[in-house]
Amino acid sequence: MKNINFIDWQIELENKMDSVVDKQARKMIVTEGAIELVAVIWIDDKDVLQLKPTWDSVISIDHTQKILTIRSADVLRTEEEDAE
Repeated sequence: MKNINFIDWQIELENKMDSVVDKQARKMIVTEGAIELVAVIWIDDKDVLQLKPTWDSVISIDHTQKILTIRSADVLRTEEEDAE
């Protein structure tokens, strides 16, 4: 996992994911590969974390630690297959 600081949050991404942060706009985009959008994250004018994930991503939020973890939905399918 990659750890990225975003405002006062820690963002954990799968190693195959990348991010671009615009600190002035307080926005981050997360991509996988060359062009596949995974999520858009931003802090609104009331300092609330906002999130727009794509259908194939899994987002875990630990609000007490301010940690947001983003994984591909493929991770869940693999975990389910391993459990069988």
